[in-house]
Parts: sequence; structure tokens; C-alpha cells
Amino acid sequence: MRKTTSQYFPTKPHSSIHTYFNEYAKRHMSIIEYFKLIPEFNRISINDKIHLIINHFGTMIGLNETTNAPVDLNNLFVSLKNIFGIELVMDLLRSFDSLQKYAHDPILIKLLLIVRSLSSSINKNRFDIQMDGIYDDTKIIFDGQNVYVELLWRYILSRLPSERDAVKFFNKLILDLLFVMRVTFAMDYQIYSSPNEIAEMEPLMQSMWPKSNTNTI
Repeated sequence: MRKTTSQYFPTKPHSSIHTYFNEYAKRHMSIIEYFKLIPEFNRISINDKIHLIINHFGTMIGLNETTNAPVDLNNLFVSLKNIFGIELVMDLLRSFDSLQKYAHDPILIKLLLIVRSLSSSINKNRFDIQMDGIYDDTKIIFDGQNVYVELLWRYILSRLPSERDAVKFFNKLILDLLFVMRVTFAMDYQIYSSPNEIAEMEPLMQSMWPKSNTNTI
């Protein structure tokens, strides 16, 4: 979650989904380690922790990358174009840009990451389980999210001259996040449509796309 002296990502252009996400695995582990430091996250059952990380994987990437180690834009563009095609890659880059506006404020990004991730919603294609039984205790998740929603709102109020400005800022923030969610959902669908690529991923990345109980995509 914090900027480091780590090498640029990706270190080379990729032409396949699995090599791209295998390189990303260490960066995703940094998100998991970060959440271990959050008391409200630690109160959640291990089953719900796993589902939260899986179900919000795409938006986690977008938010985490705004405060992570530097990105090699050329390698990133070539990799994403090779993997997802030009139409989706343009939307992905637009989603990165929409979050980059907030990169100067890591506290805001961290709060937004927690609020978004402590949500019982599902921003993924899930065919492996019944949707109505995906979480063990949504109340604990909701209670934890409420703590950080309040902190996020108070933080925004402290940074802006008036409540009116805070409302306008918050509205724009949500619109940007909804766009990121829409784009990552499309990315997720394309990955789920490539089971052979998922099979070649490292275990951590592979677990982000659980196997379906059906053959439907």
C-alpha cells in the first residue's frame, strides 16, 4: 500500500494473462498484508475474508496501484493491449487515470480501499457458489465498513473548505469508482473466459478466479 523503491511494474511486456498476473502476485500480497493490520478486518471470519478479497480484486488493484511502486506505462500498455485488446485497454487506462487524480493523498486512497473492500457486494463473475450464501456474517462486514465510511467522510470534510465542497468531491469520487468497477468487471469476465490461462497462474492469483461448478461463463 505504500510507495517503495521496488522495480517498475510490469518489468517487461506480457502477451498472456497468466504471466502478467504471476508478476503482479507480489503486489497483491502487499494488499493482503495491509488488511491484516486493520482491526475490523481481523474480526471477520476467515471464509468472509477470503471472499472479500476475491470479490473486490479488480478495484483493489486499481486503488492499490495509485500508491504502489512505479508503473512502467509502456510495458503496461503493451501488456494490457496484448491480453485484453485495444477497446478494453483504453477503458482500463481511463480507469487508472480517474484514480490517479487522488494519488497525491494516500490517506484518502487507503480509506477508500478499506471502505470498498469491506462491502458485501460482489464485483466479480462468480459461478462457483450460491450468491445468497456467499458471506457468513454480513452484519460484521457492514459494521466494519461503517467505521471507515465515517472516517472517510470526516477526512474529506477536513480537507475541503465547506460541506458543499465535500459533497461535490464525494460524488465525483463515487462516480470515478463506479467507472473503475465497471471496467474491472469486464476485465474479470474476459479472464474467466480463459480457463487455461487461469490454470497457469500461481496459486494466489489462481484463487482470485475460483473454479465454476458449471460450465457456464
